[in-house]
Amino acid sequence: MKKIIHMKSIGCCLLMLAVLLTFSACNDEDDVAEIFNGKTWKLARLTTENGKEQFYNGLWSSDKEKENSLEALKQQGNFTLSFDIVEVNGEITGTAKAHGIRANIEDASVKVDGKTRSLTLNGKVTGAETDKLAKAFMAGLLKVFKYEGDSKSLTLYFKDENTTKVMGFTAQ
Repeated sequence: MKKIIHMKSIGCCLLMLAVLLTFSACNDEDDVAEIFNGKTWKLARLTTENGKEQFYNGLWSSDKEKENSLEALKQQGNFTLSFDIVEVNGEITGTAKAHGIRANIEDASVKVDGKTRSLTLNGKVTGAETDKLAKAFMAGLLKVFKYEGDSKSLTLYFKDENTTKVMGFTAQ
């Protein structure tokens, strides 16, 4: 009888060990292709890192400027970002393109690290923006250093002088 109980105890311990090892082997690296590829991202917010507001204070000088920006934001194709990312030999690279209102970034080089969630985007803005939200959007993209997200939402972090700001996107 004691042998049966002892064998059951050993069996339970081995089963618990197997379950523990299975869960501890989970990969904590993002599925970068799922996050970035196959969708267009639409800007939903641009604020300071810990800001609760949709857009940071001081972005616009007047209510009319804000109204014009928000109207442009509603337009399909404005304030969009898309990626084409591939992994080759463990390195995740690709290209990105973005559109503000009048300006674009085409074929920007992108490098992503799914483990540290770092992201760099190097490209050139063509065209010129007069809208303050569009200017902040285009300038911020070229200063991105980190991302968070999944297949439905994406947050990009960038430095604006001494302030960390975030751009939040939703998948279209």
